[in-house]
This record gives sequence, C-alpha cells and structure tokens, in this order.
Amino acid sequence: MAISRVDTVSIPVSDQRQALWFYRDALGFELIRDHHGENHQRWIQLAPKGAETTISLVKPFAGMAAGSVQGLVVQTDDIQKTHQELSRRGVTLSDIVTLVGGRFATFNDPDGNGWVLIEANVQMQA
Repeated sequence: MAISRVDTVSIPVSDQRQALWFYRDALGFELIRDHHGENHQRWIQLAPKGAETTISLVKPFAGMAAGSVQGLVVQTDDIQKTHQELSRRGVTLSDIVTLVGGRFATFNDPDGNGWVLIEANVQMQA
C-alpha cells in the first residue's frame, strides 16, 4: 500500500460564497461540486481545468484559520499573459520575478491564503 497522489487541499475561508466567486470567476477554476448539507454545511470543490488535484473551500475546522494556507503553487505556460488576465479580473498580484528556477508572481485570496503563480518550461540562461 502506498499513497499515490494529493487529491484535495482544504482552503479555509470565512465566506464560502465570496471564495467561490474568487476561485471560479477571478481565477477561472472549474466548479466540480457544490453540495449543501445539513446544518448549513457546504462542500465546494474546484480545480484548474485538467488538474488532478482539487481544492475545497471549507469553513475553518480543527485548528485551521481562514487565510492560514500559504505557498500553494499553480502553474501557467505564459506568466505574462496570465498575470495580465488575472489582474483584469480583479486579482492583485505581485510583480513578476525571475529567479534561478523560473519566473513567478504571488497573490492572495480574499482571506489571505497565499498562492504562487509559476511559469512552466522556463529555460534559464547561464
């Protein structure tokens, strides 16, 4: 028996409706599941198009605090184009930085959960 992959990452948020708008409409993630359960519980699951790993927008539980997740990394083939598109949709991103290993920018969701946008297939010159 072995662990084979990361399936879902829980993102603690204070307002699931606002977070759904951010991840679906601003970032362009696809909504996979939006299930309303008993006692006002809600399971919202999204993923970037074609991704295997999903995120769930959850009310904080078990010591989690809204905005406490930091350093999650998402990938794009064209960081400049993606940066411009996300900015147009209302996402506040850092400037694009080039370091050994690639180009990246950072952003936060409305609760302060921190993300890193990286460009795939960057060839660094020596």
